[in-house]
Amino acid sequence: MRGDETVVGARETVVEEREEIPVRRPPLLWPYLLAFLLLVLGGLGAYWYFSQEDENPVPAVVGQPRATAEAEVREAGFEPRAEQEESAKPSGVVIEQDPEGGTELEEGRTVVLTVSSGPARETVPDVVGQQQDEAVAAVEAAGFESKTTEAFSDMQSGAVIRQEPAAGGNLKEGSTIELTVSKGREPVDVPDVVGTTSSEATATLRDVGLEANVVPVPSTEAAGTVLAQNPAAGSTVEAGSRVRLNVAKAAGDTTPATTETTTTTTATTTTTTTATTSTEEPPTPTPARATVPDVIGQELAVGARTFGGEGLKVAVRYVPSQEAQGRIVAQARPAGTELSAGDTVQVNVSTGANPAAAAAVPSVSGEEMQEARSQLDAAGFEVLAIELEAASAQLGTVISQSPGGGASVPRGSLVLLYVGA
Repeated sequence: MRGDETVVGARETVVEEREEIPVRRPPLLWPYLLAFLLLVLGGLGAYWYFSQEDENPVPAVVGQPRATAEAEVREAGFEPRAEQEESAKPSGVVIEQDPEGGTELEEGRTVVLTVSSGPARETVPDVVGQQQDEAVAAVEAAGFESKTTEAFSDMQSGAVIRQEPAAGGNLKEGSTIELTVSKGREPVDVPDVVGTTSSEATATLRDVGLEANVVPVPSTEAAGTVLAQNPAAGSTVEAGSRVRLNVAKAAGDTTPATTETTTTTTATTTTTTTATTSTEEPPTPTPARATVPDVIGQELAVGARTFGGEGLKVAVRYVPSQEAQGRIVAQARPAGTELSAGDTVQVNVSTGANPAAAAAVPSVSGEEMQEARSQLDAAGFEVLAIELEAASAQLGTVISQSPGGGASVPRGSLVLLYVGA
């Protein structure tokens, strides 16, 4: 039956569906790696954090006194260590620090403080005896300041006679050294002693710093009375100068004037023979002996006076030398040599490292002392007068000079004048 008809033979198409097997992917590792990395970094950070010591800023203490600076450094948790260094800053003040102020530093670390020990200390040079310009230059070259004052002295004018502090000490650089410079010998007004007794006149002269040269002379005045004096009253002379006093001698006293015995021996002998009606001539006196002193290294003024004290004269020769100007560098006769009193010994005197321009020395032999001094002063030379016993005609007159007239020597050099007294 068609209605119940089964159609045989019809084929069913069966489509077989395959089950797809999903592809297996590897597990994701980066999240784990990231987490691990973060964990490691966190651990390292924690270790660093907990292993770090506390840090504090270093205080700025430059310019503070050492004690104050050290206290601040300790209060901030650090250890101060001070080191000394010369500086123009006041002694005891912090001039540097390491580390600098504001630097972060672990507690307990050391902060180095450089503390001023004040200016550098230098050795005081010896300038006594040097001329003022030379002495000031030496003081400044050593790192000091100089202050000069003037005073009268037996030393050559312009020479340093004292210094304070003394040579050899150590002073801070920039300290002041006081120099006292010679103005030469102090001038003195000669008092009037004519009419007084010899002893009174001698005492009066001594009181003003002068010496008396008493010469007995025949007179009708009372014995011991001062009849005349040279230099005259009111004259200005150097302290220590000798004033000749002609003093009346007692009646019958035939003693010749002491200042004339060496220059007028023949005349005196003849006069004495006539006065005493003696036919015998007096024996020839034995010349006095003198010992040459050692003056090397002395100022010329000092050396010349030393020779004069021994009864000797000096011939001056100025020579180039690095020694201080006016200092004696050699003498022709060695110390201890025996000579006749009145002999002359040459001494070589330094012109200094930087001598002044040379000039001719005026010839003043035979001139009155005051006139001679004026001429030499005008020519730019220093003068030292040394008195010699001489005949009355030569009193107050320049008998000789050294260096001699016409000699070419540096301006400012000392000229010796031997003056009759």
